[in-house]
Formats: sequence, C-alpha cells, structure tokens
Amino acid sequence: MRKIFLPALIFIASLTLYIATLAPTVVTIFDDSLELQLAVPTLAIIHPTGYPLYELLAWLTTRLIPMGDAAYRVNLFSALAAAMAIVLFFLTARRLGAKAIPALVATFMLAVSPVWWSQATIAEVYSFQGAITLLIFYAFLRWSDAPPEDRPLWLMVGALAVGLGLAHHRLTFLLFPALLLFLVWTDNRLFVEPKRWGAPLLVMLLPLATYVLLPLRAHVGSLDGTYADLGFWKWILGGGYGSAFIVGNPFGIDRTPTDLLLLARDQFGWIGVFFVFLSAKWWMQHPKRALLLAGVALADFVFASVYKVQDIQVFLIPLFIVMALWIALGLDALWRLMTSFEIGRPGAQLWFRALVAGVLLLWPVRSTLAHWEEADRSQPPARAWAVHDYGLDMLSSAAPDGRVVGLLGEMTLIRYFQYDRRLAPKVQTIAADDDALRLSEIEKSVIAGRPTLTTRPLAKLPERYSLGAQGALIRVWPAGEAPAWNPRHRMHEQLTPEVSLIGWEVISRTPRSGPSLRVMLWWQAGSSPLDFKVSTRLLTPDGSLLAQQDGYPVYNAYPGIYWRENEIVLDAYNLALQSLPETETTLLVILYDPLNGKEYGRWQTALDAFQ
Repeated sequence: MRKIFLPALIFIASLTLYIATLAPTVVTIFDDSLELQLAVPTLAIIHPTGYPLYELLAWLTTRLIPMGDAAYRVNLFSALAAAMAIVLFFLTARRLGAKAIPALVATFMLAVSPVWWSQATIAEVYSFQGAITLLIFYAFLRWSDAPPEDRPLWLMVGALAVGLGLAHHRLTFLLFPALLLFLVWTDNRLFVEPKRWGAPLLVMLLPLATYVLLPLRAHVGSLDGTYADLGFWKWILGGGYGSAFIVGNPFGIDRTPTDLLLLARDQFGWIGVFFVFLSAKWWMQHPKRALLLAGVALADFVFASVYKVQDIQVFLIPLFIVMALWIALGLDALWRLMTSFEIGRPGAQLWFRALVAGVLLLWPVRSTLAHWEEADRSQPPARAWAVHDYGLDMLSSAAPDGRVVGLLGEMTLIRYFQYDRRLAPKVQTIAADDDALRLSEIEKSVIAGRPTLTTRPLAKLPERYSLGAQGALIRVWPAGEAPAWNPRHRMHEQLTPEVSLIGWEVISRTPRSGPSLRVMLWWQAGSSPLDFKVSTRLLTPDGSLLAQQDGYPVYNAYPGIYWRENEIVLDAYNLALQSLPETETTLLVILYDPLNGKEYGRWQTALDAFQ
C-alpha cells in the first residue's frame, strides 16, 4: 500500500494541475492540434504516420468522458497521458537510485517545465510519446535489476513498450542505439540465443496491428484528402513528410546547436543545469545506465539539430526527460550529503530532513508560479475561446448553404463545428492552401452559382470580382453583381468626392471570448477610385478610446482602388471590448491615406448603451 501511495498522489496532483490549465475547446487553427480534435472523434486518418494507437486510445477517451465538447475530451487524453508519464518518471528516477524526495522534486520540475506542460494541456501526440519513452526506460531498468527468474517478464514488458512506441511515433527509433548497447552490455547472451528474444520480438510486433485502422478507415480518409493519393505504405512510412524537413528547409529555419542547448536550459533554468552536472558522480558509478541516458539524449539532440521544423521543442522532449532524470540524481547527491549530518537531539534529524525537503520543494513551486500564466490555456477567455468563437462565427456566416474556400486549418475549424454541434450541414468547405488553387476554386464556385465565401485577402480576387463582408467572411460575387443592400440606418455622407457612406449598423456580440461590436458600413463608390484605409473607433463621452480597428475595406480584401463606379460595398469591423458599454458612446469612422496617414474625411454618430 505504501508503495503505491506516493505514485498515486503524484498522478492526482499532476492531473489536477493539467486539468486546471487544460484548453477548454479548440484553441489553434494552423497546427496538428485542430486536426486531431476533429480526426480523433470521427476516426479520420491522421497525417503521416497515422498514429493509430494514439487515435484509438484518444477516441476511447472521447466516448467514455461525458464532459466538454469533443475537442476538450481529446485535450483531456493528453492530460491523462502526461500525468501517467509523470508517475513513470518518478518510478524511473527511483529505479536509477534517487531517494524519494529528490525524485519527487525532479518529477514536479518536469511536470511544470514549459514544453512538457504545454503538451499536457492540448490535443497533441507528445505527452503520450513521453509516457511510452518512460515506460521503456522503466521496464528495461527493471529487467536489468531483476533476478534471473524475473528477467523474461520484464524483457516482455520492455518489448511491448517498444512496440507501443513504434505504433505511435518515430521518435521511438532514437532510443534504439542506446537501448541495444544497454541490453548487450547487461546480458551479452541475449542476442546469441534466439529462444530468448523470439517471444519478446513477437510481443513487440503486436501493437503494430493497430495500423489496420488506416485501411479500415480509408473510406473516411484524411482531413486533407491526401491519404487516397499516397496509400497505406507511403503513409505509415511518412509520405515524405519527415524527410522534407531533413534534406530540405521549407520554413527557412536558421537554428544552431547553441539554440537547442539554450532551449534545454530554459526548461529547468541554471539551477537545473547545476544539478545535471552534480550527477556526474552517479555517471561514473553506473556506466551502463549512464550510457543509456546519455545515448538517448545525444541521439535526440543530433536529430533535432538536422530536423528543420518550427516546433522543434516538442521533438526535444526525450532530451528534457533525460535532463530531468539527471537532475533527480544530482538532487539525490545533495540530499545524501545534507542528511548525512548527525544531529544529537532526539527527533532533530527528522525535522532537519523535513526542512531540507521543504526547501527543495520550493523550487518546483516557484517554477509552477513562474510558468502558470503562459501555460494556462483555460484563461483568459479572450485566449481560451477566441478560436472557438471564430469558428462558430465563420460557420454561421456561411449558413445555410454557402461554399467556403480557405486554408486547410480554417476549413477544418468549420468542419469541426459541423460535426460537434451538428450545425449548418449544407455548408460546403473547400481547403486550398495554395493561392492559385484557392482562386481557381472560388472561380468554379462563382460560375456554378453557389453562394461563395472566402476567409482572407487573395491576390487577383478584387480585380475579378465584387466583394463584401458577410459576418466573419468575405462574400464573392461576379464583378458588378453584388446585390442592392438594405442597411438598418440609411444616410448619405459624402466623406470624399470618391466615397460616400450610405448606411451603417452596429451589432453587439457576447461570445465566450469576450464582448465585441461588429460595425457594418455601407459605402458607395464614386466615378474614380481612391486608395484609403478605414479607422473605426468607439469613444467614451469624454473622448477616451474604448476600441479601435484599422484596415482596408472588407477585411483588407477589397481596397477602394478596385471598386467599380457607383458600386455599393458592405464593409465590417470588429471592435473587441472588456464589456459592453452601459452608457452612451460615440462611433467614429475616419478615412485616411494609407501612405502618410492624411485624413480624407470622418463621420461619427452617438450609440445608445448596449446593456
């Protein structure tokens, strides 16, 4: 019972921390997290290499946990995996010889290190990979310590752990060189007696059966549609996805080994670096285990040095784990020294140990407080719910039957809400990251007569089409065929000889990310074009600025130089607020030259309280 008390306490404490800071829903657009939040609950095929083990376990979590939306439940799987990894870390540190207090301090230092904590609070594959890595460490350390009669069991557990890693992430391969050396050094008969490794090899292969998920879900395919083109074998082998970042440099990354070392230092600070070096005595006393840890750290560091991706920090997690284990051993050296002093009074030795333990535990407490604001994905609402509200806004803007053409991440976000909320099923999304392809898809949709919308400015679009704001999106019509508008407040204000303001409306919005006002402006073009920007401002009665947004008309997609004579253009601006005004305010609209800021004209009106 005593053996499981502390690991259980560690699991509960770390899981509580991760749930407290867990992303409450979708929080990103252009990374893998959003893909996982839609692919997992729908069992679509995840990008290469497929991650079938992760997908099945995370899918099971979405079915068993009756809280939050689908994205929250996929996020929760990361928290569960991270908490389990933290327990395995503690057990591994103890297996390496660290006393309970040093192991506990290092455990919580890993738990609140910036990169690890960030992966525990969002849908991603890396906390689960960390758990598998630590299970491999722990199993083979138990194997090396076990009496002869127990070694076959722990060899099977270790082989199974390796198989789980191979069924999840290719980072597992980085463990192989050091792990094989460790196995041979510990028992050199292992590889010359086939009967001893035949069964473990079979057990290692068992988790690879999870890859059958891919052909079984081929009819669903991947979210970007490319699985059908690559097929099963190219997909699980990476489909060129990984090699492109080794032999090429698509993002133009300029990163040195020093940058990676500084990133590693930032996880635990200079104090952590000190304890890493303080563990040097342990390295000399345990060369086999030192080789295992150092080999994994070195392989990971070399890989990260040649892998040119933007988020390299997540690929350094094996290195960070090894660093934390070294920190545990360095702390252990200090702990043994500090507690070796003999204190004569009865009970004084116990009190002194408690004092030393308390001082050491202040380190992870301080680290927790220092990193909390950055790591907390649940707050503030403007951060936690912004992507969620934007996705709902886009979907409602396209309803009931619009066709939206945009980037893959944006379309995935819309599709997520179609799935999770069962909203606007007739809205069609077309993902096209390439500008030329996006323009071509818009052209096809307009020709087909479908209500066509897009998400962002696009070269050649304003020259060929008439554009207008529709909610959060940009509506596209054939040139000169935008409909006649019926603004709520009609007017006619000649702000410049080239541009008139003929109507306006203000809509108050109160999404989870915070209140805002959507200001809608109806412009009418004159006989000649004008290049201008619009500054939309909300002012208090005394003239103080409450909110402001500047930009070219129609979400920067339809500058005035492209307007056709007498064309009416619906424009929109979103003013984010701390709270909806409870007193009368002033809406001020200024037209100005984007080159020098010279004002062309202005208009203002009083707004009633919104509460």
